[in-house]
Amino acid sequence: MLMKKSFIVGILVIIVLISGCTKNTDTGTDGPFQGGTEGVSVEFVNLAPPSSFSQNEPTKVKVLLKNQGETRVQTGNAKVKLFGVTLNNFGLPSNYKGTLGPLEPKGEFTAEGGEQEVEIGTINYKLSIINQETYTLRAYLCYPYQTIMKTDVCVLSLLTQESGSSVCDLTGEKIGSGTVSGAPIQVTSLTEQTRGSDQVRFDIKIENKGTGDVFLIDSKCEDLDTDEARFESKDKIKVKIKSPIDVNCGFRSGEPGQEGIVTLDETGVATLSCWKNVEEPVVDKLDVQLDYLYREQAIKQITIYQKR
Repeated sequence: MLMKKSFIVGILVIIVLISGCTKNTDTGTDGPFQGGTEGVSVEFVNLAPPSSFSQNEPTKVKVLLKNQGETRVQTGNAKVKLFGVTLNNFGLPSNYKGTLGPLEPKGEFTAEGGEQEVEIGTINYKLSIINQETYTLRAYLCYPYQTIMKTDVCVLSLLTQESGSSVCDLTGEKIGSGTVSGAPIQVTSLTEQTRGSDQVRFDIKIENKGTGDVFLIDSKCEDLDTDEARFESKDKIKVKIKSPIDVNCGFRSGEPGQEGIVTLDETGVATLSCWKNVEEPVVDKLDVQLDYLYREQAIKQITIYQKR
């Protein structure tokens, strides 16, 4: 009898352990993405330059780029340029320096994302200094990036809703955990409602959740050095509805379609309204792609001492 009881207890322990392991495999996400509001970050490399040094010490300037989002940045597409001081006085170049390799995204094989140093130049300060001078060195990082949203939507018209044949629910927020890729530009809300008797409407809210500025993807980093180009390109994002194929949106061009430009307002927000004809109620996948150029900056204060 004792052996039988021991056998039963042992079986129960094994069942409990298996149950515990099964629960731990739940990722708790609704979609394929890790998410987050970061893209590529930039910072000056420690001691390149140091916070203070003598005028007769040639001092390298380097920045570290880290891809903390979920878009791969191809070789040379992430570019860095110094500004904020008269670069010629420091013996530094005024052109952009690109990466020498790709910046891999955060993912299964690169949990922290790829990173890379960019060497910009060497400080050789040319002007005379009495005792010491303090400057603020700044670096712009400019790079193309992408945001993907994939989520289930309810394709339901007023007619099918009133007929009682609905298979899904229009109400409620459709953006869940893992439905938007990690990037500084985010889709923060997706809501649905009927439009007329035979259409469904999607309202897609887009926001700049990063710390930098967003520009039109067709812009070049070099062009953003001029006020006119920045003004024309700033806060503009290219949006493409990849699925369903028969969705139309109201873009700023005035022509409805599946691809166009949206412009963020002064608070960094835009809402794009799209619609689709409904023949029968179904659950479908809404697949949205956002493309843009993003610009961040890093700051480093340095003190240069008189030649010894």
